[in-house]
Amino acid sequence: MDRIRKLIEGRRLERNLDYKELSEALGKNHAYVQQYIKRGIPSELKEKDLRKLAELLDLEDELLGSPSSAPDKEEGEGNIDEIDVTAGLGGGGLSIIENTTRNGITFHKEAVRDVWRLPEWMLSRFNARPQHIKAFPSQGDSMLPTIDDGDVVFVDTRHRVPSPPGIYALADEFGGVVVKRLEVVSRPGDEIITVQVSSDNPRHTTRTLTIDEIQIIGRYIGRFTI
Repeated sequence: MDRIRKLIEGRRLERNLDYKELSEALGKNHAYVQQYIKRGIPSELKEKDLRKLAELLDLEDELLGSPSSAPDKEEGEGNIDEIDVTAGLGGGGLSIIENTTRNGITFHKEAVRDVWRLPEWMLSRFNARPQHIKAFPSQGDSMLPTIDDGDVVFVDTRHRVPSPPGIYALADEFGGVVVKRLEVVSRPGDEIITVQVSSDNPRHTTRTLTIDEIQIIGRYIGRFTI
């Protein structure tokens, strides 16, 4: 078994994912990933399928090559942008100038209110590089006790599908950003994928929306609290 197939199979087992689930996430028949892993069919995945698998399994650097391998760093490359969560209110949403599954989301400079620099050991624990991460000040009590009002949450913007379930930053209907817990509740093979959007504070209501009704900015990976 070649290196790519070993990496995919190892992460699949680690996260207890089945072949059918991964195949359907790629829009393929239920046996597609299993045939590739076990029999090497096809012998090489199409680039779009490999990128999607890398995103689903959090293996971008391993499967696609690490963007941090460049020998020279440009000024500001290690900065993590802190995004003004009110910058898009009433103006049609936050201004995004680049949106890729490999390097995440880049916001227009008018939405960046400050920058963070984190030590390498912390970035290693996050399994992300600075260009992948955005920081958002948290507002309100909907995620108490997990996230306090005023905490700064760090989000990996490469991850914009709710798999695995967990905490994600979302664009809300007013153009701002909210942090919620997401879990896919539709059954494998259902024509419409539905997602449960909930808060950790039981005083707030839980909603069920289709995947097309939510815009995921990224997956929560940590926070700074005072």
